[in-house]
Amino acid sequence: MKILLIRHGETIANKNQLVLGTSDVALTDLGRRQADGAAQKISSMKYHPTLLFSSPYFRAKETAGYISKLTDLDPIYLDGLKEMDSGEMEGIKASEMNNKYPEYMARWRRDHSTARPPGGETLGEVHERAWKAILKIFNDYDEDLVAVVAHLFPIQGILCNVLGIHSNHFDKLDINLGSISSIEIQKDSYRLLTMNETPSY
Repeated sequence: MKILLIRHGETIANKNQLVLGTSDVALTDLGRRQADGAAQKISSMKYHPTLLFSSPYFRAKETAGYISKLTDLDPIYLDGLKEMDSGEMEGIKASEMNNKYPEYMARWRRDHSTARPPGGETLGEVHERAWKAILKIFNDYDEDLVAVVAHLFPIQGILCNVLGIHSNHFDKLDINLGSISSIEIQKDSYRLLTMNETPSY
C-alpha cells in the first residue's frame, strides 16, 4: 500500500505562531490555496487514491474537503491522526512557552518524547497512536493507494517509524503546511518514497 501524507493548510494560529493542538480553527486564505494545491496535485496523478482518511479537526477536514471535491472520495475520520493535545498550553504564543511553562520546557529539552505538557499528551504518545492508525489502515483495507490528511507531529511520527528513527529526532523531518509526503508499506517493511513536496498554489 502506498500512502500519501498531506499536512493541512495554514491557519491563523500557524500564521501567528500560536501553540495549536486541539483547537478547531479554519484555514486562512493561504491555507485554502495550499489545500487546493495539494488536491490539484493528487488529482493530477496517474493513479488516484481510492480511500481518503483525515484527522477530525476542522483544519484537516477542510483540507480533506478540497481533495474530496476532486476525487469524489468521502473522508474517513480517525482520532489517531489528531494533532498533539497541548493541554494548558493551547493557544499561547510559542515564544511564551519558556516563561510560562519552564518545568515542561526543561523536560522537553531533555527528552522530547516523554515530556508531558500540563493536561496534555506526550510527543511519544502522539507518534505511537498516529503509527497505529496507519497500520490499521494497512491491515483493514486492501487498497493500492490511499490519502491521509493530518498534522505536523502525527506525520513526523509516522515518518520516524518508517525510517526507524527515535521520536526525539522528529525535528530533522521538515513537513511544511500543505505539503505531501508518501510512504509504502508492505507486510514486514516500510519505505519513504517522497517527503515534503509542496505543490504550487
